[in-house]
Amino acid sequence: MDIKELQKNWDEFGKTDPLWAIIVSPDKKGNKWRIDGFFRTGVEEIDTVMKYVESLSINIPRRKALDFGCGVGRLTQRMAHYFDQVYGIDIAPSMIELAKKYNRYGEKCKYYLNETDDLKLFSDDSFDFIYTNITLQHMEPSYSKNYIKEFLRILTPHGLLIFQLPSGKRNQLPSGKRRSIRQLIKLIIPPFFLGVYRNINRNQPRMEMYWIKREDMVKFFEEKGGKIVDIIEDQSAGKNFVSLRYCVTKE
Repeated sequence: MDIKELQKNWDEFGKTDPLWAIIVSPDKKGNKWRIDGFFRTGVEEIDTVMKYVESLSINIPRRKALDFGCGVGRLTQRMAHYFDQVYGIDIAPSMIELAKKYNRYGEKCKYYLNETDDLKLFSDDSFDFIYTNITLQHMEPSYSKNYIKEFLRILTPHGLLIFQLPSGKRNQLPSGKRRSIRQLIKLIIPPFFLGVYRNINRNQPRMEMYWIKREDMVKFFEEKGGKIVDIIEDQSAGKNFVSLRYCVTKE
């Protein structure tokens, strides 16, 4: 899925079921999130992240922060509690429109539409803190690596970058068993209905999942000049993936 397809895909999510697309919960699908409960998850997440930063004894300036893949501003709003200025960027026009609608911090929170595979709208050494969660996992590694390289460029010296990315899938059924299940489904469901399902599904927005192995990310930062402070496992990508949170600085 290229950048244009990615934008179209997530813009459709923003038009149809934006809150569920950001925080996927089975009982919330179909616009069942309550807005106060949804934003409360952002408060809890950012408060936890900032406590984590403090536990590492890292003191960073509190001038400017970036929320990459901000969606409707779930995290951006809480980041404004900790930083003087917070910028939220997203690829989907519909998400940015909603983020501006829900903004409660005026000019302290600014939202931008970013339609390219880089961050050229920001100059070098712009942000003291950059955070992104459950965003990079939905784009092909070539794009996520390019964005991470851009994070390092716009991060201030001694600033802090925290991002989440799966490193692989957890053990599942052997491939032979997976194939047999798919073959069984094809035998049970008539071809006509399979064709109808595929046509309907083709027109629906979808969440693709990607990952980069931990050792490849470590090598990437060695080559690009980022210093890894910490790597911890989290559950952001769900039970089927090994999800890692990287904490990186730039000297």
